[in-house]
Amino acid sequence: MKNKIKVDAMILASLLVTIFYSSTYPYIHKTIISIVSDNMIALNQIINCLSIVVIGTIWNKKKSLFKHYPVFCIVETIFNISTTVYGLITGNIIAYYILDTLVFAMITRNIICGGTRLRAMRYKTEDERSAYDNNDNSACAIGTIIGSCIAMILKLDFNIMLIIATFGNCIDNTFYYFIYRKETNKR
Repeated sequence: MKNKIKVDAMILASLLVTIFYSSTYPYIHKTIISIVSDNMIALNQIINCLSIVVIGTIWNKKKSLFKHYPVFCIVETIFNISTTVYGLITGNIIAYYILDTLVFAMITRNIICGGTRLRAMRYKTEDERSAYDNNDNSACAIGTIIGSCIAMILKLDFNIMLIIATFGNCIDNTFYYFIYRKETNKR
């Protein structure tokens, strides 16, 4: 009988999404950064930092938000697809960048906060969490190497890259939706 390799779904999700992002974001960021103003980039940073502080504080106070984690995954998927479709149809990269910033600040930030709670449920001991963190870092590094090699080979246009990145995000949210369901059904 062959030994089966046990694959952690959270680490696999990290690997896959990192491959998608690393293979597409050099093109996406290059295009966006060449079009938007310095002030717009600075505003993006301010909005995202404020969302870290505000939403993190809310998650610390409202433990009940975690039960809505799957909704955040579904809503982010819908909004990312909508933002991408909007960007593809209009060709307005500045508007796409603004919408993407808002989606990240308001929805993705909630998924990140919920993900912290999900990992705490899934990896209960310090050793389990440490092993997860180390393995996840390795998976992301491997994903970045693979994705970067793909980015060096592919010469696709901005629109195709945007579609591929959005698809990667949908995969990530699907993984996390089902991981949440599995972990909360254990209780």
